[in-house]
Amino acid sequence: MPDQPHVCLIVDNPLRDLEGLVLLGRELAARGVKVTLVPMYEQGSDVPALKPDLVLLNYTRPNNADLIKLYKRAGILVGVLDTEGIGGNNADQFATLVKNAGSTALLDLYCVWGQAQRAAFLKHGTVPAHILRATGCPRYDFCAGPWRAALSRPAVGGGYVLLNTNFPSVNPHFSNGPDDEVETIVNAGYSRDYANQVIIEARHAYRSTLEMSMKLAEHYPDVHFVLRPHPFENIKSYDALSAYPNFEVRQEGTSIEWINGARLLIHQNCSTAIEATMLDVEPLSMEWFNTPSLRVQAAAQVSRPVASESDLIALVKQGLEGRMPPVAEETAQLRCQIISDLFTAVDGASSIRVANAILETIVAARGKGRLGTLPRPSSRGRAVAMARVALGYKASSVIRRHLGSAEIERRRLRKAFSVDAVGAVLQRIDAVSADGRQFSVREVVGDTRWMARVVSGASLQLTEAS
Repeated sequence: MPDQPHVCLIVDNPLRDLEGLVLLGRELAARGVKVTLVPMYEQGSDVPALKPDLVLLNYTRPNNADLIKLYKRAGILVGVLDTEGIGGNNADQFATLVKNAGSTALLDLYCVWGQAQRAAFLKHGTVPAHILRATGCPRYDFCAGPWRAALSRPAVGGGYVLLNTNFPSVNPHFSNGPDDEVETIVNAGYSRDYANQVIIEARHAYRSTLEMSMKLAEHYPDVHFVLRPHPFENIKSYDALSAYPNFEVRQEGTSIEWINGARLLIHQNCSTAIEATMLDVEPLSMEWFNTPSLRVQAAAQVSRPVASESDLIALVKQGLEGRMPPVAEETAQLRCQIISDLFTAVDGASSIRVANAILETIVAARGKGRLGTLPRPSSRGRAVAMARVALGYKASSVIRRHLGSAEIERRRLRKAFSVDAVGAVLQRIDAVSADGRQFSVREVVGDTRWMARVVSGASLQLTEAS
């Protein structure tokens, strides 16, 4: 490539997404690409100012439609690597959700995780076929060599029984409560009656999981249990478990790190069950209070179904003693099929496939002029963009904090990431990489007075260490 390309990677939730995007960024940087990691909430300021060749978004939804239009009008290619790549109950539902979200006609690249999603996107005409790639998701590269060796170890002893929960709709960390979550479900294209029913059933499932956690702690006082809430859940709602000396509630680190150190995984409708099968940790699904509205099909199919409290208590004992019977042949076959359908492969090469797709998209676009008339952002979107440029980042942030809600500001802070955090991930990856190269990270503060005025200072650039 004659000129050094520049790619911005949007980081949605650092707890979940940062490590995979650092691995992808390192892969791109090793090929001579200038790579910038951009916090999701700062992209409106930083991406237009940085003017990359391509920005890789975390999704396309109504809430970022104006940004997509802004990027396209600035001559920036727009790709998506959806962080909710197995969202919805099945691939068809997810394909329909993305299609109805809008803005797909403006995209230059869409990376789905697996073959089932690719087939569903083609079936529903979600995006044009020539921009669709099945790549896998880089964060699951850490389930395979050599990257599994780069996983950090949780700050507890190994050999614990892990419970992963998935109740952000009724135990939200980032919204004002279930009413807001109902609106989110409705805005995604579902009926209000369906949304209300989901909330009712999720609330019962949440309470049942909390009660079962207490019963396990009481039944096995010498077993170490760890409950890890979904990153979008409120951890304080599990404070009752602190009464049990053999129980911890932890939310730091990635789900893969915690599963990697566990002996068993207990869950209900949590996609981390698939991660557990990738890591050879047996997932047990609490099915006796599950419902069709809540069921995540793939998570249920790869798991060993448990029909009652007493059955779960017995299976935990068998698992800890290493005498759990083999899963049904159908479940074993489904595990292999689902990994292919939903993740392409667990081979440590998803970051390579995404990097290939990004670079091929940039090469294909060079020398081509803009085709057709691009849609303008909404009047509100245009006003926000102009204010950012005219006032600069600091002044526009003061106005945003004054006019916006305290909760939104808390979300922004929780989704930030530091130089030290990225540097630590890079060091672990560098240590196990076969290429022997070393990379570092620095803040993007702007090369000119104008740039320094408009960028957030929160985006980070990867560079090869000298």
